[in-house]
Amino acid sequence: MAMSPKGKALYDKMFAARGFIYPAYELLCEVDPELLEKYEELKNYVMQKEGPFEEKYRELFISVAMAARNPSDADSLKNHLKRALKLGATVEEAVEALECALAPCGMPTLVAGCTLLKEVVDEGY
Repeated sequence: MAMSPKGKALYDKMFAARGFIYPAYELLCEVDPELLEKYEELKNYVMQKEGPFEEKYRELFISVAMAARNPSDADSLKNHLKRALKLGATVEEAVEALECALAPCGMPTLVAGCTLLKEVVDEGY
């Protein structure tokens, strides 16, 4: 399916900002770019607003939530861990963020997150 000019512009903008794009978002760029554009506005507001947390920490929060919610979604979790590190988070900060999930979410969450963090580091993010 071909993207409209609006969908293609949104795809390019999202890819440039993230460094990745999920297949579902590609489909939405093709079928309903207006919906995805509204989502992006909300996501960008949350991720870029002035507040007590830098964007790198917001990416770590997302990483922990993803590790807890669906640790088998390796690509998504790795994308957010990479982004956190590229924004200046340290490996130690990422490990500590994942460790915070241990008590409420269990060892599988911590293991999944740390396994993928190690892959990200080994790949040179």
